[in-house]
Amino acid sequence: MLARRQGCIVNIGSVAGRIAYPLRAAYAASKWGLTGLTLTLAQECGKSGIRANAVCPGPVEGPAMDSVIRRRARALNLSLDAMRRRYLRPAALGRMVTPAEVSQAVLFLCSDAARSITGQVLEVSAGFGLFPV
Repeated sequence: MLARRQGCIVNIGSVAGRIAYPLRAAYAASKWGLTGLTLTLAQECGKSGIRANAVCPGPVEGPAMDSVIRRRARALNLSLDAMRRRYLRPAALGRMVTPAEVSQAVLFLCSDAARSITGQVLEVSAGFGLFPV
């Protein structure tokens, strides 16, 4: 990228790097760090024509999220259904995001339509985290 004086870095973070995230402190700390790295890369690489952004998904439908919900349900002694409802309560749209929605955001940030966008953190979260968990 440096030799070509152009490029696009898109880090995949999480809304956990944008909000307080009880029972996931280590995970949240790593995602907050990725946000800082993204902003720093944007400053360090911008003069070389390299853009750096991050996409921070909220809960993404799939096996990984199912595992998180199972572990949290056990930790809080709740049923899976109750934990899923509780987990989705802070999502303004009342649902999880899909992997396709996340990938579309990444494709946009890599496209020419986003050539003036750098140092940004784009949440693809269905509004997750607007309210406390």
